[in-house]
Amino acid sequence: MKEMKYQSQFKSEVLDTGFCFGLLYYIMNLGTHPTAYIKIPKGHKLYGKTDEKIYQEVDVHGGITYINDSITIENNQKIDGWFIGWDYGHYGDYMGIEELVPMEFRIGGKKWTTQEIYKELREACYQIQKGEDKR
Repeated sequence: MKEMKYQSQFKSEVLDTGFCFGLLYYIMNLGTHPTAYIKIPKGHKLYGKTDEKIYQEVDVHGGITYINDSITIENNQKIDGWFIGWDYGHYGDYMGIEELVPMEFRIGGKKWTTQEIYKELREACYQIQKGEDKR
């Protein structure tokens, strides 16, 4: 697990990946802020869904902000599958560009650690798998 390092320019770096409650996940550093993604397996009730169902089933920081049939990680490597994701670039979160803003306009937001993101990701994986039991 790599630690999140904020910067003012875009980058794409995998901080952590693996399986949590049987679900593939990625925690990414986009430079200015981190993101998290979970792959929804075929056959799961959330697979292919783009509606309110996902927002009701999975409660994460700032809400789900990404739903797509792939993600792109380091070196433009595309990973196919049904992914949901969320980011840590909301009001109240630290953004790498903050150092470029005059001091009086900085908000001094929260700098998320990879471990904190993993803890929330683990809870999201649990929510997804627990929700599958409700069929």
